Amino acid sequence: MPKDKRNYLLDGIIKLFENESRGMIADLGCGDGDYSIALTNMGFKVTACDLDAARFKHKDKINFKVCDMTRPLPFETASFDYVILAEVIEHLRNPYQVLQELGRILKPGGKMVLSTPNILSLKSRMRFLFEGCWEYFREPPLENSKNPKAVIFNLHLIPWRYHELEYLLLDSHFEVQAVATSIYECRALGFLKPLIEFQLRSKEASSRKKGGLDYSRINRVLLTDEILFGRHLIVKAVKK
Repeated sequence: MPKDKRNYLLDGIIKLFENESRGMIADLGCGDGDYSIALTNMGFKVTACDLDAARFKHKDKINFKVCDMTRPLPFETASFDYVILAEVIEHLRNPYQVLQELGRILKPGGKMVLSTPNILSLKSRMRFLFEGCWEYFREPPLENSKNPKAVIFNLHLIPWRYHELEYLLLDSHFEVQAVATSIYECRALGFLKPLIEFQLRSKEASSRKKGGLDYSRINRVLLTDEILFGRHLIVKAVKK
């Protein structure tokens, strides 16, 4: 059976833009430009940015700039309505500084859509149980960095739980509007959901009894199908 080549992550991100007003988008870490061209075809005005200019396939149709995400971006303050950060945040050594810079180039009320591997999926949790590593974080960074074929800035460095990602966003003056995913997988592991819910609710009740943290909000997120079965974690957030 041929391998499914459909880009489900692209589908998931595009869906979040379907009902948005058309405007200026910065596609940061754009890679070959598939997201940029899809959004351009939807009527958005896209500026694509990446450190590797050779990968980008659409320079004849889309404005492209070489950008190093670890440094200040070559854009005026409040010059974009939207930014995309697809499968980039897990590569960054300075995520807080990068998010501050994205907030700078966004207009007030502008929106960001970012994605990262969903390490809280049941599939990823099972891999961690047996291998001690999350899905998409199987290669040890140090050994991988010594691989002569490795692209160093493509190393997966930081596995992000939803918990820490929403804190990063809030601390960078973004408010989460929606949580989505690319494709649902490993539904057969759904028999584990009651056990996970029992553990979460027990922790919630114990904390409430002791006058501790209120876990009810985060537990509602953690028990969604997007978290338990989604391959990618996709978050839409608005600049506060």
